[in-house]
Order: sequence, then C-alpha cells, then structure tokens
Amino acid sequence: MQDQYDVIVVGAGPAGASAAIYTSRADLDTLLLDKGDNLLNKVDLLENYYGFPQGISGKELLKKGKQQAKKFGTEIINEQALSIEIEGQEYKVETAQEEYLAQGILLATGVQQKKPSVGGIEELEGKGVSYCVVCDAPLYRDQKTAVLGSKDYAAKEALKLNDFSGNVRVYTNGKEPRMRDSLKKELEKQDIEIETEEIKEVVGEEELKAIDFGDRKVELDGLFVAIGTSGTLDFARTLGLEINDGYIEVDEENYTGMPRIYAAGDCVGGERQVAIAVGEGAEAATNLIEDIKGQKYSDWSSI
Repeated sequence: MQDQYDVIVVGAGPAGASAAIYTSRADLDTLLLDKGDNLLNKVDLLENYYGFPQGISGKELLKKGKQQAKKFGTEIINEQALSIEIEGQEYKVETAQEEYLAQGILLATGVQQKKPSVGGIEELEGKGVSYCVVCDAPLYRDQKTAVLGSKDYAAKEALKLNDFSGNVRVYTNGKEPRMRDSLKKELEKQDIEIETEEIKEVVGEEELKAIDFGDRKVELDGLFVAIGTSGTLDFARTLGLEINDGYIEVDEENYTGMPRIYAAGDCVGGERQVAIAVGEGAEAATNLIEDIKGQKYSDWSSI
C-alpha cells in the first residue's frame, strides 16, 4: 500500500527544509525525503547567513532546519527518491524501499551529478544513450539494452527497462555493486546479469552500436545511464519539465509549468547561496500551498 501525503519535498537542504516548514505550517501533510549527502555538510563555517554572528557549520544549519520542519509536523525519511511519475491526478515518488503518493511535489534536489567518464557517452546522447528509462524505454522494445550504474538506482532502472526490452544487463564500469539484496534477487529472478568489467568506450557514429571493453565489444541498441542516485535532470525529463543549461526552468513563482510541481535551490540555477535557497524554498512552498488549497495564503497573522 502506498503512503499518501499532500506534499512531498525531495531534498533536505536549505531549500527543501525551508519549503517543508511552510507546507507543514499550512497544515499540509508533508514528507521530506533526505538522502543525506548535502554539500553543505562539508562547510566548516558559514559566516554570511543571517542570524548567526559567530557563524555556523553547514552540518549544524542543516540539522536545525530539519528540526524546525519536524517541529511543525513534517515527516522526514532518510531515503533517496529514485523516480517521480504521474499517477492519475497525483504524483508517485519511488524509493528503494517504498512508494509514496502526493498532490504536489517540491524539487530541491541540488545540482546535477557528473556524467560518467566513459568515452563516447556525450557524443551519443539521444542516439542510443539515454538518462531516462521512463521516457525512452518504449523505443527499445525487444532490443538489446543495458544500464550503466552500480547502486539501487541502476537496479530499479534495469527492472523497469526489462518490462520493454526483455534483454537487459547492468554494467558497473569497474565498481562493486552496492545494491540492496532484495533488488539483487529481483535482478536474478528476471535474468538480468551484473557485469563489473571496466568500460573503455561506447561505440557508434549516427547511433550507438556497441560497448568496447578493450578486449571485446558487446553489441547494444540502447544504454541507460543510472549512476549513483537519480538527480535533478532525471526527474525533470521523466516529468517533461523544461531544462535550461542543466537546470530546471521555473518562473518567478518557482513554478515548473507542471501542475503542482515547484522547484527551488541550486537545481534551478542562479547563485549558490544558502540565503537564496531558503528564500526560494519559501516562495515555492507558498505558491504550492495556494495551488493545493485554491486560495491565497500568508504565513502570518496580525496581532
């Protein structure tokens, strides 16, 4: 059974925590998904954030933000979102452990991760190399495909891809697989093999033809990149959001153009400053609250 919320905030950095504070104070049932790898954790001393004249560590600021969101009723779960899909009039967010439904989504996922350092990947994007199984898997029905990655995200993508292709392998490119046992068992059950050999390059001109391991080549019709965790652009592509120079395109209200989906923080570009991220989280949350409630909302009252 899928857990139901009014709002799911993906990302527990300054933008995400700020948004969750607002949606929870507006009496919206809010889930905050925290995968726990925010770059702010690495900042020893933050000296330019309002209200801390002696400075504060990034780790402590993140902790306080989540504590404040929790105080107002936000449920915080330490899971990473692997996919976000439309389900009827709602949105389904899938993690390695569960599936969650919500009326509205607020993306605060930070900046996009780096692309894999495999020769030919960038040149063949859109020509057999894809970053979105939900978007492109139907194009490879009954064809030979593979997923590049070594973690839960790669396993989940391979299982989805197998519904269309029926011929899928997972290539980890020299990394040891770090997938949950339950996912490994499901891969085995569906005859999806995991190969750990390092990839030299992907081969093709007008379209992808093969993966070159140096001592051998494996013919391939489609390669889906799923390295580490799902990122900003993965969600954006799946949902059909507009992307501009690697960031989610939003308007002045942090609206993405998709009903009840807003985005804030580093994932929308601009200056990477904590104060800006917090403000964008508040802006996005306030507008999402109004969308869901169908009326003007202010998080204050006169005395």
